[in-house]
Amino acid sequence: MTLELVLIEKSTTRHEGSDLITSVSGTPGKSDLDERNEAKTFVQSHAGDGTNASDQYVHGMRLVAVLFSVVIALFIVALDQTIMSTILTTVSAEFDSFSKVGWITSAYMLPMVCLAPLYGKISIAFGRKYTACVGIVVFEIGLLICALANSMDMLIGGRVIQGLGGSAVQAMVVVIISEAVPINKRPQAMTLIGTTFSIASVCGPFVGGAFTTHVTWRWCFYINLPLGAIALTLLLLVFHPPRPQGNLKTKLSKIDYLGTFLIASGLVLVLLAVTFGGNEYPWRSGAIISLFTTGGAILAVFAYYNFFVSTSPLILKEFVTSAQVMASAFAAFLNFAYFMSLETYLAIYFQVIYNASAWQSGVYLLPLVVTVSVASVVNGFFIKFTSYTKISMMISGVLSPIGVGVLLLLGTHTSTGTRVGLLIPAGIAVGLSFQTTLLSAQLKAPGHVPGSMILVITFVNFMRTLGGVIGVIMSQLMLMERGTHYITEAIRTHPQYTALASVPAKTLLSSPKAIWLLPSEARDLVLDSFMKALNDVFYLNLAFACLMFVAACFTTNRRIPKANQIAHAKENGEECSVVEYVELGSD
Repeated sequence: MTLELVLIEKSTTRHEGSDLITSVSGTPGKSDLDERNEAKTFVQSHAGDGTNASDQYVHGMRLVAVLFSVVIALFIVALDQTIMSTILTTVSAEFDSFSKVGWITSAYMLPMVCLAPLYGKISIAFGRKYTACVGIVVFEIGLLICALANSMDMLIGGRVIQGLGGSAVQAMVVVIISEAVPINKRPQAMTLIGTTFSIASVCGPFVGGAFTTHVTWRWCFYINLPLGAIALTLLLLVFHPPRPQGNLKTKLSKIDYLGTFLIASGLVLVLLAVTFGGNEYPWRSGAIISLFTTGGAILAVFAYYNFFVSTSPLILKEFVTSAQVMASAFAAFLNFAYFMSLETYLAIYFQVIYNASAWQSGVYLLPLVVTVSVASVVNGFFIKFTSYTKISMMISGVLSPIGVGVLLLLGTHTSTGTRVGLLIPAGIAVGLSFQTTLLSAQLKAPGHVPGSMILVITFVNFMRTLGGVIGVIMSQLMLMERGTHYITEAIRTHPQYTALASVPAKTLLSSPKAIWLLPSEARDLVLDSFMKALNDVFYLNLAFACLMFVAACFTTNRRIPKANQIAHAKENGEECSVVEYVELGSD
């Protein structure tokens, strides 16, 4: 094996997002960084904030403390996404505002999705540490407002503030973990992400059900306040990354304000249309059509502005022109679409079909979430051993349609052992791809573009969060549309069940208690209709899973580099250079 000293100099003339790189031979054009990439040498981009990638690494007990703090921060954000499902009915009854109950979830998820791309730019300008800390503070303020809410409108406002902070926390946790260790050590470190989401998913129904039943729903918000304070304190005390360079004017110039407005407003309009279409308003109503057309037009303007006009784009052109990066992003989108949907509607399956409480449904979901956690941890060591992300992506891609498909075997009288076994394949599929999509995208982040590693993480995280929202919304639409059809048809063909005639189909779909108050014969008829609607939801998620397999096929074949195969793009003042011993030859 030979070692060659590679000196790559960069022009002092800056062009935002795409600097001219002069090769060793002095010929402009294809950069030496790109050529070294093709020679299977990994080039880690600098952050674009005047600091070097290698200066961000954390070691020893300080690394443990940093990882612990960001995991706590991620846990409270993830917990908040699942704990709410147990308190919606109670809250709407207390405030006598059932018509607004859908906004409790939507108000949180809309800012969570729409502002995700922005936080990558903010973190480059002001630092990952302080972006995360501000996110935690904002999230905590939202928690307190929700806990003290005396009206539904106040609660919804608090949820919006939570979403603003939660989006920053979720994005920065992944970035901090990725920057704290070199890429050859990230597979194991990033298992924390999948494990944290899984634990939060199973704790949500337990905690929410317990507080709602035995204390008050407000404790679902109070409980996260001390955890957030612990995470914030630890981050401030033990995490000391290098400060971004430049004055305030320079930092503010790195943020694309118009691009942020366009993508946020466009997504809000489209997601509102998808959320309320078919429920609050007919699909062909003027309100829904206007939301779709206006939102779609704004997103089209954003795409043109971002890729052809902006000097500081939220989404780099290099990402959308890279098949491997886009494959990783869409795999993350589709994986989270079916995972969040399954997690939500399997809980509904247990609560409706088996009259389980929120606490009991959490127990029944353990085979899924525990398998996700175990598979995520094992996958970290597997990637470390093989140095490939593609293997895990392909296994996950194959298992995804199998895992979702076998859920169609669930019925109204499925035994406990069968239910446990049927949840395991989907859990393995999700666990294998949780961190793998992020790692796969990082391997193809362009090393010559400042901040590309941070921006590719926030891009994939944005796609994953968007996928979760779309998956749950579309599944809800499927359940309501098909469930209404099946129950209405059952009532029409069985007129002898007079108890059904007085209860609207949508009431039965949204209230498990109403179903179980029916006479046994009528109840069984409704449960059969509900199960048919749930099967249609599983078919929808089977489509997501099949598309996820297609996306997995196009992810990168590149190996995770070894320590001596990593070159760091270094930034010194106005000049950027790489001076590294680079290992040449086959991997």
